[in-house]
Formats: sequence, structure tokens, C-alpha cells
Amino acid sequence: MQVQKQLMPEEITDLRRKKREAFLQSLGWKNVTLQPMQADASFRRYYRLQGTPRPMLLMEDPPDRPPVPPFVMVEPYIKIADHLRGMGLHAPEILFRDIPNGLLVIEDFGDDTYTRLFDNGADPKPLYELAVDVLVRLHQHPKRNDIDLPKHDAGLLIDGAMLLLDWYYPALTGKKATDDMKNSFANVWKGLFEKMPQDQQTLVLRDYHVDNLMLAPGATGIQSCGLLDFQDASIGQFAYDLMSLLEDARRDMPAALKQHLYDRYISAMKIDRAGFDYSFRVLAAQRHARVLGVFVRLSLRDGKTRYLQFIPHVHKLFIAALNNPVMKPLRQWFENNGIDIQQPLKQG
Repeated sequence: MQVQKQLMPEEITDLRRKKREAFLQSLGWKNVTLQPMQADASFRRYYRLQGTPRPMLLMEDPPDRPPVPPFVMVEPYIKIADHLRGMGLHAPEILFRDIPNGLLVIEDFGDDTYTRLFDNGADPKPLYELAVDVLVRLHQHPKRNDIDLPKHDAGLLIDGAMLLLDWYYPALTGKKATDDMKNSFANVWKGLFEKMPQDQQTLVLRDYHVDNLMLAPGATGIQSCGLLDFQDASIGQFAYDLMSLLEDARRDMPAALKQHLYDRYISAMKIDRAGFDYSFRVLAAQRHARVLGVFVRLSLRDGKTRYLQFIPHVHKLFIAALNNPVMKPLRQWFENNGIDIQQPLKQG
């Protein structure tokens, strides 16, 4: 059996460049150039195309990147984008595709991310209201769950929360979590998740925050909110995406605005508020625990140290979530294991 040669990093980079060039040439375009865009926390890369008939981006999610699942990662992106567009939401139109090489040419929404608009002084209230209205449209749509996706269930949520023990806890204490700690930690979360309402299920975009929302040029109404980074979507609780928006890992929100947006969603949805409130509180604690672990992992494993700057804010959000009465079992777990989780991570 012939052993495949292991490519060096520079060879992988060159091979991917050639595949990008071959894909664009196959479309019949001449003198089209690529402008790299800032990378995010994932392995995806985006390039703005110069010289095309209309504004377009090249999205690259190479099939040889780690971790390699049993499918090409652009496939779920295509499936979910088509589903969102079918419900009247503004996911990017997919214009051309080279699925085996993980390449898509997609609609370019321009540069007006919510983050950039806020940084340039835009009034956040109407933009956040638009984002909440998008969630209401999604969560009320009768076909929202008519798509084959993983369940954002207790198993997946526990796996995410476990990143706190796998990465954040060692950075905080200098020790590794024992198997007994991990088992009991998982059991606490399992008990919390079992009490969430089962009749509030929807397509959950998972990373619904201002970095992934755009003001789409030339669009009106719900369509004016462009959606990004939804390829990890799954079926889960109504509360998750609203919580991701209102308790952003990278940006604080005034309490009055947060309450206004929360009430706006509840009023429009007409659902059981007590069950929704419970899910929101538990999922907030889970997400912040996961993100603390993810940001440490991005720094230590992937060399993306810029994410450490967000840890104090996420830690503050986690402690606020932990102090809610419904989270008493998790507070008790930290006390029983002698972990001062109130202590922030020292950096540097």
C-alpha cells in the first residue's frame, strides 16, 4: 500500500492557492483578484473578489483542515443557507460552488457588520431590534425545523460546557480536572438541561451575535439583516440565539436595552415566559462556560492570543449567570470541588 506523502504547511498553502485560482478560472473570469479578509476563530477564510460582474466573496473551508468530519464542511453551509433563504431570511446567495475543494462564491454583503456600525457611532437600538425581529420570524416560521440537522441537546451542550474544565480550569489553577470531577460536572449540567421546556424547539444558528450580522445594502425590512456564520446550526431551544445576541462574548450591552429587547421578543412570540426564562439562564451559563474554554484553547492551541482580551468580559457574564438562583447546583459543584470560580484568570 502506497503511503501518502505528508505535505509541509507551505505546500498546503500553495496547493490551496492553486485550487482557488483553478476554480475562478473555470468560471471564465479574467483578471479577477482576491483580497484576503480578516480571519475569524474558525478554519474558514474569506476573500473579496475584485473584477467580478457583481460584489462577491470567495469562501474557503478546505476539506483537509482539522478536524476533518465525514463530509465536506461547505455542504451544511449550503443546506442551511438555502433553508434560511426559503424562509425569507437573508443568508448569502450561493452563486458558484466547488464542493470537493471546499470553495464557494457567495453574495457579498459589503462592510457594514453590526460591529463596525456600532464602532462608528450607529444607534444600536434599531439594529438590535431588527436582529430580534429576525429571530421572531425564524422561530415562528412553520418550516423552521424542516431540515435534517443535529440536535442541540443535553449531550452537545454538556460537551460544550466541558471545555471549561478541559482548558479554562487548568489555566486558572495549574491543575487538570480529574475524571471524577468531569463526571460529576456533566451530571450537574444534565440535571439542569432536563428541566428545559421541550415545546420550544427551533433552528438554532448558534453564533448569533453582532460580528455575524450585517446591514445588507439595498435591502429593506427583515431582508436588511444579513446573516453570516450559521454552518454549525442545529435544532435546539428558542432561548439560545436571543441569549447569544444579548450576552455577547465580545461586547457589553446596557441593562435597559437588554431588557427592552428581551421583552420585545417575548411579546412577539407569545410563549410560556417561565420556561423561556429558565432556558435563557441555564443556556447563558453553559455558553459562557464553553466560550471561556474556547478562548483559552484558541490562545494555547491555535496561537490566536487576541481572544484572551475578551476573557474578563466573558468571566463577568459567567459569574452573573452562575449567581442566578436556578444555577445553585453548579455553584454548589464549584464549592464542593474547592474551585474559586469567582477568581478571574490572570493573564500574561
